Amino acid sequence: MSTTAVVARPADGRDLRAVLAELLKLKHIIGGLVVAPDGLVIAANLPREVQAEPLSALVAALGRELELRGPRLRRGTFPTAVFASVSGSAFLGNTPVGYIVLLGEPRADWDAVRSGLRGALGTVYRAWAG
Repeated sequence: MSTTAVVARPADGRDLRAVLAELLKLKHIIGGLVVAPDGLVIAANLPREVQAEPLSALVAALGRELELRGPRLRRGTFPTAVFASVSGSAFLGNTPVGYIVLLGEPRADWDAVRSGLRGALGTVYRAWAG
């Protein structure tokens, strides 16, 4: 009698490191991280010059502020936000387990990145909120 090992594959969206890894394949994205609402880093892949902990604290504060201000502005909760400067952009998305942020080069295509991020957010929502 033979035995076969069964490898359990995590449900789509449950493996946040895999979700981040897929997002990092978007053109001109140079890094990203997944942050819990309290600022704890869940997953990170950042350029050497960017420290995860200070960025995660900022992401948690910005994310919470956007969650609180969305209803006041009559825009509902925020699905994504973009912060831009001459040195690049940060794309922030809200999930049931925290926030996903992607760092983009100045030439990153905002529409393509937001589309990819929205798809990933939907996958995470289906896995964690359902």
